[in-house]
Amino acid sequence: MKAAMDAPPSHAELTHFQPLKPMALLVLWLAVFGPLPGLAQPARIFFGDSTHPVVSGEAWLVANRWGFSQGVLVATIREGKLEAREAVQFPQYWEQAFDYQLLLAVAEQPVGPPKSSVEDFAFSTVDVPEYLRRFSTVYLSPAFAAGNLGKDWPTALRQIGHLTDGEVVLPRPARRTIRLLYPDGKPLAGAWVHVFLFGSSHNHCGVEVGIRLGGFTTNAEGEISVLAPNSSLALWIRYFEQKAVGPAGTAFVLKDDVIIGGDPVTTVERLWALPEHDYVLHLRTAGNQPIANAHLTACMNFDGCGAGCGPIGAPESDASGAVRFRDEDLRKMRSLTVVSEDGKERNLTDSEMRELLTTYQLNLRWD
Repeated sequence: MKAAMDAPPSHAELTHFQPLKPMALLVLWLAVFGPLPGLAQPARIFFGDSTHPVVSGEAWLVANRWGFSQGVLVATIREGKLEAREAVQFPQYWEQAFDYQLLLAVAEQPVGPPKSSVEDFAFSTVDVPEYLRRFSTVYLSPAFAAGNLGKDWPTALRQIGHLTDGEVVLPRPARRTIRLLYPDGKPLAGAWVHVFLFGSSHNHCGVEVGIRLGGFTTNAEGEISVLAPNSSLALWIRYFEQKAVGPAGTAFVLKDDVIIGGDPVTTVERLWALPEHDYVLHLRTAGNQPIANAHLTACMNFDGCGAGCGPIGAPESDASGAVRFRDEDLRKMRSLTVVSEDGKERNLTDSEMRELLTTYQLNLRWD
C-alpha cells in the first residue's frame, strides 16, 4: 500500500474523471434563452495588444453542475470581430448549475467552425477536449453567479482581458513560476505535478478539474515553470494536512490538489511527505504463543471518493510473532487491522492505535 500511495497518480486514476460521452438525444431537451436586455458585448477582441486582432476564436459558456460541465458556444471571433450567436440553446437542467464560467479559445491562424455548438463537457482531468485542440490559447473566467443562467457572460469576457473603448485586449500567456516548499522552507525537488487551468470542483468526489496544461517536474529549488494565462490554476500533487483528531491526538489527512491564483510567482507550502519511523508489533495469542504469518491492512485518512484501504508495506509476522517495518508516520491511517494466516481479522482499538502511533511499538494479544 505504501508504494501505491507514494507514486504519482496512475493513468487509471487520471482517467477516472473523463468527460461524459455526448448525449444523442440532447437536442430534444433544449430550451431557448435570449441575451439579457442592454448587456452589450465588446465590439472587437485583440491578442496581446491593440494592434493584433484575434484571427479566430470561440467563446463557450460553461455550466458547472454536480459532476457535469456542459459547454455551449455563445460567440465566435473572426479577424477581431466578436459575433454573438442569436437564440442560443441551452441543455436541459442548465438552470441547476452551481455557477458559470466563460471559456475563451483563440488562435493566431484561421480555424474552421466547431462540429457542434453544444458539448456535454468542457473540462477534463486528462486532456484538452477535442473541440479545443484546434486553438493555441485557452482562457477561463472566474466563476460568476447562477442567477442569470449565464446570460451575463459578456461581463465575464470583459474580465478576462483589458476593456478599452468597447474593445478587449487579451493578455498573452506568460511564463509563471510555481515554487513548492515544505513548511520549514525546504524545497520539494524532483516531484511530478499535473497543472490545469482551474475549472470546477462541483463533482461527486470534489476533485478539481479543468483544462490540462501538462505535467512538470520540480527542479532543485522546488520550482516549475508554466506558460499560462493569469487565471487560477489547479495543481494535482499529493500532500498532507495536520488535524487535531484521531486516537493519537493528531492525524494526517491525504489531499491531492491545490488551487492557486494568477500571480506570476506563487509559493505553495505544504507537508508533501511525512517523516518515517521504525515500527514493531509483537503478536501473541491469549496463551502467549507467537502468531506467525499474519499481515497488516489499513485505511487512510483522505479527502475524496473510495475507502483508501488495503495492505501496507510491512512483511508478515515471523516465527516469533514480530512484524518489523519502516513506513511514513502511521497517523495518516484512521484504522489498522491484523489479518491472521487463515483470514481472521483483529482491528486495533483506539488505545492500541495510540500506543503504536506514539511509541512505534505494540504488544498485541489476540484472544
